[in-house]
Amino acid sequence: MCGSRRLTQALALNMEVSLNANMCDAQTRLIAQELHGPFKVLSRNLTGSYGGVIEHLWIDFELIQAHAALRPPRAFRFQKRVAPPAMLKGLGLSHCQNVGHYSVRPDFGVLLQFPMEQVAAYALRLIYESTVVLTGKQKRLGPFDPSAFRSSFLKNCRKLGYEVSSVGSAR
Repeated sequence: MCGSRRLTQALALNMEVSLNANMCDAQTRLIAQELHGPFKVLSRNLTGSYGGVIEHLWIDFELIQAHAALRPPRAFRFQKRVAPPAMLKGLGLSHCQNVGHYSVRPDFGVLLQFPMEQVAAYALRLIYESTVVLTGKQKRLGPFDPSAFRSSFLKNCRKLGYEVSSVGSAR
């Protein structure tokens, strides 16, 4: 997560990527657990230098079906500063700067039909497709290279054994 301001300045050339499936419901709890490992490894492998001012990219994979009826997935937003809630500041969490954040929501009818071993490939495909939003935000993100990020995403998925080019690709 976000470190101290000094650490952030020292790593300003790197963009820290965080893929998450933190929120789930009873039907998707096992899916969230299945995604935790690939998301953690891919987040670590994608963290790097892509140019621009963005220091953190947070992508949430929404697994609460009730949200689909209540609101659309969260659109991309870029914030200069994100502070943790007051109740978490005692845990040593500090603010983050230059954060891009949005969410991706699966088609639950499709997701719940996949065998568990195919869920990660489906989720990663949807996330990869969603990264096209970064191309449209280049003006706001400075010399950020969305093509390099997307290429790295595909390459790292393949390294993990996931082909994300078609729905339902198996690991």
